Amino acid sequence: MILRALRDLAIGENLLTNPDYEPKTVAWIIHIDDAGKFAGLVRTVEGKKLNIPRRAGRTSAASADFLVDKSEYALGICRQEKLTKPRKPKQLTERLSLFRDGVRLAHRSTGAAALGAVADFLGRDEERGRCAADAEAGGYQNNDLFAFSYQGELVHDLPEVKAYFSASRHDESRGGVQCLVCGRERPPVDKHPGIKLPGGTTSGVALVSFNSNAFESYGLSRNENAPVCRECADAYTTALNRCTERNYVNPEGEILARRSVWIPDTTVAVYWADQAAGFLDLFSSLFDQPEPEAVRALLEAPQAGRLPSGLDARLYCLLLSGAQGRAIVRGLHTGTVFEVEANVRRYFESIEIGHDRPFSLRDLLRAACLLGKTENLPPSVAGDFFLAILFGRPYPGTMLTAAVSRCRAERKVPPARAALLRACLIRNFNQEVTVGLDKENSQPAYRLGRLLAVLERLQGDAQRGLNRTIVDRYYGAASTRPATVFPALIRLAQHHLAKTNSPGFHQTNLGEVMDGIREFPSTLSLNEQGLFAIGYYHQRQQFWKPKDKAAQTESGESE
Repeated sequence: MILRALRDLAIGENLLTNPDYEPKTVAWIIHIDDAGKFAGLVRTVEGKKLNIPRRAGRTSAASADFLVDKSEYALGICRQEKLTKPRKPKQLTERLSLFRDGVRLAHRSTGAAALGAVADFLGRDEERGRCAADAEAGGYQNNDLFAFSYQGELVHDLPEVKAYFSASRHDESRGGVQCLVCGRERPPVDKHPGIKLPGGTTSGVALVSFNSNAFESYGLSRNENAPVCRECADAYTTALNRCTERNYVNPEGEILARRSVWIPDTTVAVYWADQAAGFLDLFSSLFDQPEPEAVRALLEAPQAGRLPSGLDARLYCLLLSGAQGRAIVRGLHTGTVFEVEANVRRYFESIEIGHDRPFSLRDLLRAACLLGKTENLPPSVAGDFFLAILFGRPYPGTMLTAAVSRCRAERKVPPARAALLRACLIRNFNQEVTVGLDKENSQPAYRLGRLLAVLERLQGDAQRGLNRTIVDRYYGAASTRPATVFPALIRLAQHHLAKTNSPGFHQTNLGEVMDGIREFPSTLSLNEQGLFAIGYYHQRQQFWKPKDKAAQTESGESE
């Protein structure tokens, strides 16, 4: 189902005008004259993409791509200082020979003058040396791609060259088997094209691969166990690369809307629909860098009658990461765009906490991580959290546990963590948690969180310039075992009231909060600890909320 849906995406978006070519960033064009001599090296516009012969993808073994490749193959040079494992002269000579042999074979088959000129250039040390010197002066990088130009035309774009390359990729002499994707009797590919994934190699990793006899059956070897024809392999990998790439350029030169969200750096979620759906064009930005206007439009869309088109389309979401030369599929889930749009709306409603800007997915994940580093969160948890947002499932319990633990360890509740806690309590425990301070909320955990903030403010007014407050000393115990801490804090508050300049203001706050507390519970459960943190956050935000001068004077609060 995955591969078939991806193939349909490639066909539906016309990504396969020439299935044997793919858009790649080419950094340098080597100009060759009629005699096969070096005529100049030109750097392309940064980020310039050209449709080049589809790359085969490399393993640890040396393998040259056709007519467009890195400097190791196209010129036999590289920046040794940039490599963790420097190339030996013999290795560079071997790579250049592989590249040159491919061009010579094409020239013998087609007789194209352009291919002959490129082959002559590759065989002349002096000409290649001149080109290498210009590349060095221009600051080439080891992963830069080099292409060739002859008489003002790109060699790989010539019709006879295209025809040769296409024929070389489709070996019809091999016996056909039923393709798993299209069901036709076709020769299967030996190696699937690579896709760019976090954690994978720069040349890409294969989604379908077999590296051990344990995964083989019925006497079949390697990819024969999952036969996919060349056309389908090119189609699904093109679709995946289109989804994972941030600024994918289609064959017509148009930049397509993103179809991926990185969660956060180790996993990528790619998504697509089986028909056009306008909502998907905003999808990535809503999670990466949500703009207040876009989120507001999403939340108000049902009331304003502005629901996007294509809501009945089926949406696919695939979680991927790369490791050890292959892709890891962490999950595939589907639903209608209508359902996903509604779930994303509920998600943004649940993380509203009165902050000036909507939080990104990375903000929320960092709020649950040690030192705010997302690599400290297991990839499966981050992926499950994202899927729960899309498909309306309970959030992973690990997220609530991690967020509560960070509150205790750091003894503070930053806005993003408060938003995450609110979302978890609403989704997983069906609790009503308001955006701002809720004075009518009589739940003990919420009241106790507010009480700690009130006591902290009182201490701050009574003892200015403290290095450690009662929150720094007692937050962990107060949020887990209130009965062991709060009686002592209430007695301490009487001393602080005697030292403050506005005792009436603080007594009013203490009375209002404690009016709903009959006794201090011995322990608080995990979700109650989350509610405690939100109560603490709400009360602190209320204290620092801007007030007009008259209101401050009336309350008796000192500046």
